[in-house]
Amino acid sequence: MDRPLPLLRENLDDFLAALATSVWRSAAGRPQEFSLRELYEDSPEIASAEAFAAATEAVPKAQAKGDLLAVRRLRLLRDFIATQVEEALAAPEAEAIAQLETRSSIPVDDGVLSFGEVLGQIPHEGNRTRRAVLENAAGGFLWDNRGRYGARHEATFRVAEKLGAPSYLALREDVSGIALQPLAEAAAQTLRATEDAYRDVLSYVLKKVEPTLRPLPTGNARRHDLRAATQVPWMHAFFRREDGLPAVIRWLGEWGFHPSAEGRIRLDDETRPGKVARPITASVRVPHEVRLVLQPHAGLDALGSLLHEYGHALHHAHVSEQLPLELRRLGDASVTEGFATLFERLLMDEEWLKRYARLPTSPARDAARMAAFQALTVLRRHCARLGYELSLRTSGPSSERAEEYVDTQRQALFVEPHRGFFLFDVDPQLYVTRYLRGWALEARLTPSLTGRFNEDWWRNPSARQWLQGLFARGGTDDAETLSQEISGKKLALPEAGDRLVALLNR
Repeated sequence: MDRPLPLLRENLDDFLAALATSVWRSAAGRPQEFSLRELYEDSPEIASAEAFAAATEAVPKAQAKGDLLAVRRLRLLRDFIATQVEEALAAPEAEAIAQLETRSSIPVDDGVLSFGEVLGQIPHEGNRTRRAVLENAAGGFLWDNRGRYGARHEATFRVAEKLGAPSYLALREDVSGIALQPLAEAAAQTLRATEDAYRDVLSYVLKKVEPTLRPLPTGNARRHDLRAATQVPWMHAFFRREDGLPAVIRWLGEWGFHPSAEGRIRLDDETRPGKVARPITASVRVPHEVRLVLQPHAGLDALGSLLHEYGHALHHAHVSEQLPLELRRLGDASVTEGFATLFERLLMDEEWLKRYARLPTSPARDAARMAAFQALTVLRRHCARLGYELSLRTSGPSSERAEEYVDTQRQALFVEPHRGFFLFDVDPQLYVTRYLRGWALEARLTPSLTGRFNEDWWRNPSARQWLQGLFARGGTDDAETLSQEISGKKLALPEAGDRLVALLNR
């Protein structure tokens, strides 16, 4: 390949558009137009070791010239190329898994359900016995097919070899700029600091779901019990299915954000067979075509998920079209996760809930506390996942990792997980690090907004303009740089945990 980087840049936007189109069509329950393998076969330069080497060689040359913008663009390209090399290597296994899950017929009660249908029913099933049946069915399916899921994870070892890295973890540190061991230590510290507050509220929410339920080690609560409890079913009457989207659109309109970003955000909220249960954003062309796929549901969690995805959609729809391609299309995913979490955390604001969800004062206080518990549960789960995933990426998908997964999740959540999920409850490319850093960034964004624009920043046009200015920068800054700029402080994951504990204790 004579011109690996120029050719890659020529085709990058079209490739990402095709990839995002595949994501949104799948999420929307629409037929696919091509396969993942075909996409990589048609664009061999995207997952090219030669392009990776060329970008690597170009970085010190740009540094020597003092061209910081070129350095940033090259580093983003290196991260992108390494990710696509891994995805291309794993494409056969990924497609096989997708077909396996789509065609699955899992016996439940007197009938059969697909794997996706089983997963979708677990958190919303009120009967504990049936909930256990559903979780065991899903976990059993995953355990029986662990060889297939394990083959997907084996691609991590092949990508390190192909790109000449000493290990997968070394490769991810190199291309992402994220120091893994310090982040793992911060995650462990966060788990220790939030344990008491988490367990206290866990006992309360489990009893709300089932009066006899108790956390481990003295009780017998399982992961499916926690999933049901974090749906906060006793508050569903305040968060009706038909009210969530209108509340968000009303808020955005009053704040000054056009809900469709003048047509750049294309919302699909139709009920359709095969649609994913949770909202998803797919950025086809940034900033001009951002797809937000939504299947409306009742509940506090459903409203939080909608706010989260709207944060992603508005971020991508307001990226400046004047930016170089890499800064429009690529970036530190921790930043967009930080913006999405900023919107989701509005559920912890009683005044926002009273104004836009139209809750009375007492239910608004209870809902805000439950939103903080939901967030702390997810934070603790991912803090535990990081240490486990570092081990998985070092030692491979063996049965020992299943026991490690169970142990780490049990210690973090005080409920019993099913071992079958040990390879399913994992995101590619250590994306767990992006979530953790995104939550740490949100813990800088919210105080910065309240300090500049008061507690009700979410209705202040100046705050909206300030955020739009950050959105417009696309991938220009990583999360650490942005944290330093807006707060004068480094990212600190334990502070994200401290903030949630403070909200639980108020």
